[in-house]
Amino acid sequence: MSKTSVVTNRDYNIHYYEVDIHKRAYITKIMNYLGDMAMYQSESLGVGMDYLKENKMAWVLYKWDITMDSYPLLNETITVETFAYSLNRFYAYRKYEITDAMRNIIGHADSVWILINTDRRRPMRITKDMYDVYGIDEGTNNKPIDIEKILPINKVDSEKSFQVRYSDIDTNKHVNNVKYVDWALETVPKDIILNYQLKNIKVTYEKETTYGETITVSTEIIREENNVICRHKIINEEGIELTLLESTWVQ
Repeated sequence: MSKTSVVTNRDYNIHYYEVDIHKRAYITKIMNYLGDMAMYQSESLGVGMDYLKENKMAWVLYKWDITMDSYPLLNETITVETFAYSLNRFYAYRKYEITDAMRNIIGHADSVWILINTDRRRPMRITKDMYDVYGIDEGTNNKPIDIEKILPINKVDSEKSFQVRYSDIDTNKHVNNVKYVDWALETVPKDIILNYQLKNIKVTYEKETTYGETITVSTEIIREENNVICRHKIINEEGIELTLLESTWVQ
């Protein structure tokens, strides 16, 4: 008999400090909820932070593909649901669904994670324990989630540099993955921020950065008839590519 992936959900209330000038939740706050749900499920299944530390393992986020059909407003409550879609060697594929108080789907997301050995800082094979706790069949549930490749930028229309602060660092002592999105969105022109809504964001994390480093975001802006596509590249002081992002904005 095949296993069924374990599904976990949790409610989140939208606070004043999480909304923009339109009283809509920022995409970065939504992403924080998604990241929180992955950890919440792992903790509830007994394979959370302590388990990972004891076994010299860590999950590293590799890719995001997030689509929001609408955004929750101030004081609204949303439900985030997640499950491990499949596991394949050292890759884990996780899906999310976001619903409003009336149980209408307002967003969904796919993500790809890599399990690493923290001593060697290298990918490691996902253990049988992981397959069991997440309800994944080791022999059959190994189909990957195909997230579209982000195209490189052809020209720079906007550019900004940022220094990595202590508050940007996570429990793995590297920059929290949401901070890269924060930096990228700071390069989007004001007229787009004010007059468009962020519909989709894709992210590919290639290299890590740490406290005290200076990073630079370069952005290409492609204006189409009914939407705007922004492609972002983040590099460090040595010019090494850290992250690629693509944000799609609609009116």
